[in-house]
Amino acid sequence: MRRSWMIAGTIAVAATAWILSGQLSNGSDGTDGVVETAAEAPAPLPSVRVMEVTAEPLVSDLTVQGRTIADRTVVLQAELSGLIAEILVERGERVEAGQVVARIATNDRQARVDFANALVRQREIEFNAASQLNQRGFAADTAMAEAEALLNQARAELSLAEIHVEHLTIRAPFDGVVDERSVEIGDFVDIGDTVATLVDLDPIRVAGQISERYVGDVTLGTEGIVQLLGGEAYEGGVTYVSSTAESATRTFTVEVEIDNPDYAIIEGLTAELSLPLSEVMAHHMTPAVLTLADDGVLGIKAIDDDNRVQFLPVEVLSHSADGVWIGGLPERVRLITVGQEFVVPGQEVEPVTTTADSGERPVS
Repeated sequence: MRRSWMIAGTIAVAATAWILSGQLSNGSDGTDGVVETAAEAPAPLPSVRVMEVTAEPLVSDLTVQGRTIADRTVVLQAELSGLIAEILVERGERVEAGQVVARIATNDRQARVDFANALVRQREIEFNAASQLNQRGFAADTAMAEAEALLNQARAELSLAEIHVEHLTIRAPFDGVVDERSVEIGDFVDIGDTVATLVDLDPIRVAGQISERYVGDVTLGTEGIVQLLGGEAYEGGVTYVSSTAESATRTFTVEVEIDNPDYAIIEGLTAELSLPLSEVMAHHMTPAVLTLADDGVLGIKAIDDDNRVQFLPVEVLSHSADGVWIGGLPERVRLITVGQEFVVPGQEVEPVTTTADSGERPVS
């Protein structure tokens, strides 16, 4: 029994000594038993290409639908009654100021002129005789005054007769186009009857309606662009802004005047009128850099001074043939041009700066 205890004690001491010898051997290299592991290298930052873009002035435009209207339209009317004796123009013909459009038959009106001329000569002789007699004391002042009155009356009747003859000839009051002709040779016209309609197409005006929201931004002389339905574009200045609104639409009429020396633009054409309203600062860039946030907000991705990605909401102000104008950004932005789809806001990145000369096309 005693021997068994002694054997068990010997085995326990031997086991303890073996364990202790392993721990001491592990610590014999000076590491006090601590096992070293290699430190893991940090993951490389994602690389993105960036370009610094700067805001530029952008003039915002107001675009409205309009139509072309003649600068002037006049209805030529008969000032005397009679038969149409001559018609010297056709519909659609261009005429110059003073050109004869039509003539009314003279009838006895020229004879009245001849009679008035003869009467004037008679009254002049009578007045001269009365004047000489008065100077010699053989005629009273009243006789001379009566002769002078009769002479003035004869002259007035001659002028009236000549005016009537002149009014038989209907002339164009300005350069234009004969839009309508209402009579033919042999037609009888009375005073006030329409003979022809004349329109002046140079310059021609383009009229449109603008909202009361913008009426204060459009002033006389403002340069606008007129785009006709056929594609031609013309420049012109604002010549009229109405002072009262249309009762039904609460809109105001604005007119732009454009040169039309060859009458290429006629009245009644549909036109698109663009008017500059105000100047704002905006960035011009390709729409490829635009992205959507998770909530659907439109914006772009840029990096801040700490090279961290930031999402900046934007507003598209206008489109052009080579890009879009966007607003809502700081004056200078470090825009991510390549790699924006692989990074998220707040993430640190490794920027590679590019310019427009390097082949990148974020800015038009």
